Amino acid sequence: MLGKDHVSITLGTVFPFTIPLIFSENSHPVYAFCLLASTVIGSLIPDADSDEKPKLHYDFKIIYDIMVPLHKLIVFSFSFFNLKEKMNLQYVVEEQHRGIMHSPIGVFISSFVLTLLTAIIGCFIFHGINATLIGFLFLGLISGQFLHLLEDSCTISGINWLFPFGTCELKGSIYTGNKIEGKKDIRLFLYRVSLLFASAILLILYSLEAIDVNGSGIYLLIFAVVALIWGLIFLTAKTDNDNLWIQDAKKVRELERAVDRVGKQDDVRKRRNIGK
Repeated sequence: MLGKDHVSITLGTVFPFTIPLIFSENSHPVYAFCLLASTVIGSLIPDADSDEKPKLHYDFKIIYDIMVPLHKLIVFSFSFFNLKEKMNLQYVVEEQHRGIMHSPIGVFISSFVLTLLTAIIGCFIFHGINATLIGFLFLGLISGQFLHLLEDSCTISGINWLFPFGTCELKGSIYTGNKIEGKKDIRLFLYRVSLLFASAILLILYSLEAIDVNGSGIYLLIFAVVALIWGLIFLTAKTDNDNLWIQDAKKVRELERAVDRVGKQDDVRKRRNIGK
């Protein structure tokens, strides 16, 4: 899956959870921004193991320059300490795409190390740290990476969720490139729109005072909505119907640009509301 798809689907998943942080009586827009920014970075981190320079290299080069040697260090540690034999691992940990960085253990290690480095740097610069802010940073990084794995699990390459301890492969039928010349899989676009639509509905309900963002049940409501959409994502990602999903690439790109324009207009309105 391309970096732009990881970013858009991940942001669409996480943004609804920031609505209470932004619009509640005790609003915390800084925490919301931290969560969203770290989620974007997290959604790209696993691809630091790619042979080609991924979107992470171009948009967050500082993070990329940290993650590449960290990936090499993790791989080296498994070899140097002979962890395959000591831990009875099923697979050898090597420098490969969709290897250790595309596994839960890689997600946890990289999120923890990056959060720890940020906390240390923050202590030196600001002579102290905001523990809550660091908590949101870690939450965003690990959520973004976890969602990256879920998204890749919808593609034909899939993800081995037990690597390197065993085998539990999840894969779908989505082609991230052009399966047929001049054609494109429309499902990624539909996933983006569905998640964007969910956020828009929640914002409309809030503006009509139909939901209370200060209530304790708001996060359960958001989780239920997002979980329902992801259930539909997994369901449709498993289906293999070229006539339904493989559409004209030009028309798909036009739809994507139209949605992007709407998204930019919504961003402007959100910033105005936050300013108020």
